[in-house]
Amino acid sequence: MNPRSLCLALLCAVLLTAAPTLRAQNSNQTPSQTAFTLKEAVDYGVRNNRNVTNSQLDLAIAKDRIGEIKATGLPQLSAVVGLQHVIKPQPFFLPPGLSFGGPPDPNADPSQETALALGGVRFTSNALANLNWLVFSNSYLQGLRAAKSYTELAVKNLSASKITVAENVTKAYFNVLVNEEQLGLLGANVTRLDSLLRETRALNEQGLVEKLDVQRLEVQRNNLNTERQNIERLQELAIVLLKFQMGYPLDQPMTLSEKLARMDFTEAMVTDVSLPFNYANRIEYSTLQSQRELQVINVENERKAYLPTVAIAGNYGYYNGRQTLTRFITRPWLDAGSVGVNVSVPIFDGFSRKYRTAQARGNLLKVDNSLKLLEQSIDLQLRQSQTQVRNYWYTLQEQKKNLDLSQEVLRVTRIKYKEGVGANIEVINAEASFREAQTNYYNALYNALLAKVDLDKATGRLYTE
Repeated sequence: MNPRSLCLALLCAVLLTAAPTLRAQNSNQTPSQTAFTLKEAVDYGVRNNRNVTNSQLDLAIAKDRIGEIKATGLPQLSAVVGLQHVIKPQPFFLPPGLSFGGPPDPNADPSQETALALGGVRFTSNALANLNWLVFSNSYLQGLRAAKSYTELAVKNLSASKITVAENVTKAYFNVLVNEEQLGLLGANVTRLDSLLRETRALNEQGLVEKLDVQRLEVQRNNLNTERQNIERLQELAIVLLKFQMGYPLDQPMTLSEKLARMDFTEAMVTDVSLPFNYANRIEYSTLQSQRELQVINVENERKAYLPTVAIAGNYGYYNGRQTLTRFITRPWLDAGSVGVNVSVPIFDGFSRKYRTAQARGNLLKVDNSLKLLEQSIDLQLRQSQTQVRNYWYTLQEQKKNLDLSQEVLRVTRIKYKEGVGANIEVINAEASFREAQTNYYNALYNALLAKVDLDKATGRLYTE
């Protein structure tokens, strides 16, 4: 099995596990566009792929989360209305000998407290309005600082999803083009072999060649037809895979506007990337930088956790207490209110702030290490992708030479056979060599195109908005 066939077989599993998504895509309305260039296919995928849609939802959720954090610094107003039915008044205890309205009794038993039942009314009620306004809080200020970085992180995650979609769509698009070109050549091979088979049968009827020569050609034609049918089935799957990566309805027709001959793949693509390379061009590195900014803010927040929290608090309400519910309406309510400032100062927290600060600094060091590791990984990916592009480029040139040579050998061999100076087996071997050269050439071309995609991804040039 060639690499493209293996790739398609593995991706079958992806399509099967994504059945709910596929059903959702099939339910879409018929799209207005059915023919796509490579760029149009990528743009369509970026707009319609469900993974990108989820990343867009994550961005919207992140913005709403930031709005929620900012809202905690605005005045908080609440209202409370309560009604209580006093079943049994709560007892109130006085020291021995103490009573209301008179001096303590010196002869009272010191071991006996006086129990009083307060709250003779059966119903009590209140209606309150409470106001709380945060004036100063270190955590709130640090949260406002983190809001920008948090939004940038969500935006970068969205960009990463688009880059992944662009990579998958581009590779699937190339696969369809290579299969299409290979099917065209297989069709030409079948036509040429059918012509040779008819000529050989005629010669056999005239007694000029053996029946064995005809049978050899029939076997070769059957194998060629089987190969073409296999490629046709793989092409159907490749088109379905491309639709899936694009978010295109799977049951709707789609054609590709570009041809493989017009794909831009030149020797200039094998040149080295200009150094020094800007790591921030890679979305993974830029995302990690945003995560580092958030960790720096977290360290600062824990380090200043000793700062006080200041808030303005106030309340105003009406109170009532009556023996019956009807008297709540006929009797006046008494109002009361207060306003003040609350200052909360942490004094001792059992060293928890110390350990939280140490954890935050440890996480920051981990992000710094991850940045260094990612730089090394990017350097390695750049060198690997450059080497692969160069190797596949030179392999492609050699396979093109082999294809031209095998085609010339086939042409000469057929001429010799027609003129009676060549054997039938030589033609069959030349046909097999030519088909093998075709397969090798298109495998090399497909690998070269994928290597170019990997190089563009490694340099951060694969997709830009």
